[in-house]
Amino acid sequence: MTANQCIEKIRRLMAENGVDACIIPSADPHMSEYFSDHWKTRAFVSGFNGSSGTFVITKAMSGLWTDGRYYVQAAKELSGTEATLFRASEPDCPSPTAYLCKELPEGSTVGFNGQLFSAVAVEKMEKEFAAHNFKMNSAVDFANDIWEDRPEETLTEVYRLDVCYTGRSAAEKLTDLRKQLKKDHADAIVVSKLDNIAWLYNIRSNDVEDNPVVISYAYVSPEEAILFAGDSRIPSEVKTSLKAEGVSILPYNAIYAFLSDREAEERVLCDRSELNYSLYNAVKGNAALTAVLGTDPIFLMKACKNEVETKNTHNAYRKDGCALAEFYGWLFEELKKGTTLTEWDCSEKLAEFRRAQPLNRGDSFTAIVAYRENAAMMHYAPKPDCSKTLERSHMLLIDSGGQYLDGTTDITRTFALGEISDEERHDSTLALKGSLALMEAVFKEGISGSQLDVLCREYFWREGLDYRCGTGHGVGFMLNVHEGPQGFGSPVKLKEGMVLTVEPGVYTEGSHGIRTENVVTVVKGEKTEYAQFLKFELFTLVPIDTKCLNVTMLTDHELDWLNRYHQHVWEELSPLVSPRAKAWLEDATKPLSR
Repeated sequence: MTANQCIEKIRRLMAENGVDACIIPSADPHMSEYFSDHWKTRAFVSGFNGSSGTFVITKAMSGLWTDGRYYVQAAKELSGTEATLFRASEPDCPSPTAYLCKELPEGSTVGFNGQLFSAVAVEKMEKEFAAHNFKMNSAVDFANDIWEDRPEETLTEVYRLDVCYTGRSAAEKLTDLRKQLKKDHADAIVVSKLDNIAWLYNIRSNDVEDNPVVISYAYVSPEEAILFAGDSRIPSEVKTSLKAEGVSILPYNAIYAFLSDREAEERVLCDRSELNYSLYNAVKGNAALTAVLGTDPIFLMKACKNEVETKNTHNAYRKDGCALAEFYGWLFEELKKGTTLTEWDCSEKLAEFRRAQPLNRGDSFTAIVAYRENAAMMHYAPKPDCSKTLERSHMLLIDSGGQYLDGTTDITRTFALGEISDEERHDSTLALKGSLALMEAVFKEGISGSQLDVLCREYFWREGLDYRCGTGHGVGFMLNVHEGPQGFGSPVKLKEGMVLTVEPGVYTEGSHGIRTENVVTVVKGEKTEYAQFLKFELFTLVPIDTKCLNVTMLTDHELDWLNRYHQHVWEELSPLVSPRAKAWLEDATKPLSR
C-alpha cells in the first residue's frame, strides 16, 4: 500500500468517526526511541523510515514533521506523495499542534492513540486546543485499522545480566530506589521506560533490535517489586533468581487492571514525560492511588555508572577498537587489491568482526556506512539493493557500535579512501578541533552538558557553520546507545560516572559529511577551595585519520594530543590484533608532524 493510499483510507475513517485531524507519532507505549516493527505506524502510513517524526493528516493536507538529522532523507522518501515536509528544527516552523490550531475551524476534533503520547504531551495539547474549543479523541488507532499485515510484537527469552557486569544486584538497586522514593514523598512508582526496567532488575532480552530491553512494565512499592512481562518467555532459573531478590512476575497487559483495581492507599510517583496518557489515566482513575508528579529517579541512578560498570566499559571499548582495527585493515587491503566494495559490504564485514569479539551480543544500532554525499545524511544506512560503490577517492564515514555483556559502544570515524578536496580536509580538521575542545574541558561540579556545548560549536560558528543535531548523548551499559538524562544539549548537571558521546560534524548536502565521535565518562578532577572540578576520561580506542587533516590548522597542543592518543591506541590494541590489523594500526598511529 502506498503512502497516498494509506492517507486516503485514514481520511475515510476520520470522516466516519467525526475526526477532523489525526496525529501519528513515532512512538510505542513506552515512549521509546527505537521499537519493534509492530509500532512503526508513522513509517507505515507516511513512507518515511527515519526514527523521529510526526505525521499529521487533515481533510485538506498531510504533513511530516522531522528534525535536521532527516531533512535530506525525508525529502527523498516523501517524493511522489502528497505529504509536505515540515523542517521542525527551523525557527519559523510551527509545531504540529500550532499548525492545527491555525488551520482547523473552531470546535474541530483531533484524534490520536493515547498509548503513543506521554501524559505531558497530551496535557500540552489540551492547553493549546482549549483556546479553539477543539475536542480530543484519544481512543483512535486508524493506522492499525488499515494495516492488514501488521507485524506481531517480538517477545524473546529473558536473561539476567550477572552482577560481575552490573556491579550491583537488583535487590540493592531496589533498596536504593525505595530510599529515593521516600525523599520524593512517594510510596511507590510505576515504571514504563524499558531501559530503566532492564537496569533495575538486571534483565535483558532481544525484544527490540539492537536495544537489549524487555517489553515490560514495573511497579515498585515498599513491599512489592513487580515485573509485568509474562512468565512464558522467562526461564525457570531467571524466575527463581528474580524471586530471590523480591521480584514477582505478572502478565504484560495486566498493568492497566492492576493500577485500576489496586486497593492499597499509595502515593505513586508518576513521570508524566515517560508514562503514556492511557497508563497515567489508570493511576488517576483509582481513588486509592495518589499521583505524585516527578521525575523517575532511575534515570539518574542508571546514568551514573559504578566502578564495575566503568571498568567493564573500558574492556568493551578495547574489544571494539580491535574489531575496528580488523575492519580497517581488511578494508584498505581490499581496496588496494582493487576489490569492488559497497557500503553494504562494509556494514556486513564490520558486523562480522564485532561478532568475533568475546561477549559480543550484536550491534548497538544500525550502522551508518556512508560514502561521499551519502554521509551528508546524518542517519543514512545502506541497503543490500541500494548501496554506493566505494572508489579510491573522497571520504567514507562509519558510525557504528556494539553490544557487549560488559558494555555498549558507539564510535564514528571518517577516513579518506584516496585524494580528497581542500574543503574535505578543512572540514575534517574543524570537526577534530571542536571535538578536542570539548573532550579536554575542565568544569565545576554543577555544570550541565548544555553549558559546555559552546566549547565545541564555537569552532564552527567562527566560520558561519553549524550542525543540525546534538553534540553528544548519553550511552547506556549493555542497554540503549542513546541514554538520558545526560547530554550536551541537556540542562541536567553532569555527574561522576555519566557516559557521553562527543560527535561534532560538518554536513554539506550533495558533497560530503564528516564526523569524529569519541565516548567519554565524567571523572573527578582537582578539588580546591573554589569547587570540586570534573573532567572527561576517554573510552574510545580507534585511530583518527591523520591523512585527511590540514596540519596548519592545528595548534601545537592539539597536535601533541593527537600523537599521544595514537600512541595510547597503539599500545592498547597492537598486542591483541591480527598481523594485518597490526600493520594498519602501525601506519594509522604514526606521529603527525608539521
